[in-house]
Amino acid sequence: MSGFFTAAATVCASGVVCALLSAFVTDGSMKRVLCLVMGAFMVCSLIVPFKNALSSVSLEQGEYPSHKELTATADEAVNREVLTQTKENLQNTLTGLLRQNGIAVNETEVVLAQEENNRIIIGSVCIYIGEESADSASEITSLTRRHFGITPVIYTE
Repeated sequence: MSGFFTAAATVCASGVVCALLSAFVTDGSMKRVLCLVMGAFMVCSLIVPFKNALSSVSLEQGEYPSHKELTATADEAVNREVLTQTKENLQNTLTGLLRQNGIAVNETEVVLAQEENNRIIIGSVCIYIGEESADSASEITSLTRRHFGITPVIYTE
């Protein structure tokens, strides 16, 4: 775009210079010669900058990703975001469920997998508890299996 700006500025400057020169020349043969020279100068000042501006514009399609690549990339990004948000929601739900039942956990980790047709499945659930909550392991397993349909792996820290 700067090439076109340069071309327009050159043409305007050339027009101003030619107008000033023609104002100072008296009528006669000198003015005719000057008009001929200024006409050739204006033609050159029009052609050269626009030729340079057009040569700086690249219309190559090869360096840009195709429509299918862009769509696939966008779909993959949305799928990743959905997985991340789903994982976070499940972890928060599990932590809240255990807290409601009086069980304090250090951390919950849900591993998700995505199948064909964008189905999300829970691959595994890991729950990290402290030594004081170790006797609640069977209740944790029961709650997780009932609400999430999977048996958790419980780690005591």
